[in-house]
Amino acid sequence: MRKLCLTALLCLTALSACGCAAMPVFMVGDVLAVAEAGKTGFDMAAGLNTRQSIEQDMSPDAQTEARLRAVLQAQGGMLARATPHVSQGRAYVVGSYGSAKELERAQAATRNVKGVREMTLCLFPAGSGRARQTGVTDGEVRDSILRMSGVRTREVRVQVVEGNAVLVGLVRTAAERDRLSQSAHDAGAATVRNYVRLLAAR
Repeated sequence: MRKLCLTALLCLTALSACGCAAMPVFMVGDVLAVAEAGKTGFDMAAGLNTRQSIEQDMSPDAQTEARLRAVLQAQGGMLARATPHVSQGRAYVVGSYGSAKELERAQAATRNVKGVREMTLCLFPAGSGRARQTGVTDGEVRDSILRMSGVRTREVRVQVVEGNAVLVGLVRTAAERDRLSQSAHDAGAATVRNYVRLLAAR
């Protein structure tokens, strides 16, 4: 801002020397107004981004997910990194576990979470994946599933753990659901758990 003001004053001086005394006053004002507008625009954009980041999904499913996430994090270990997905009260916990005791803890901890009317644990033994043998990561398999299926909706979530694909959410047609499942097989998933339902079948 200081550099801009200095530039504006230099322009004023130069134009005054040329005999254009009437124009510089307006020009300096315009330059300063533009500079201030730019600053304000930046501040507005920053404020908008802040507001967008503060806005959260407060739907019942989102609140149930938050409760599940807190329960899992309290368990620690690999369970703390598991991902809860909730669709119309149906909950799916996707991740991995390190021991039989950890799996038992997950079952006990998620049994009576408020907002969950049906619970499905999609937990796989840690280290059981084939990424080391195939050289393909879980993230690459997931990206391939999304790309091949062509299904683009916020209602569907695809997660791959230890090479196993878990499909959760809602689609408009049975063809979309089947395409997701087939794409998961074609992408090289070791197993496919398809929990995707039709929007009409609520």
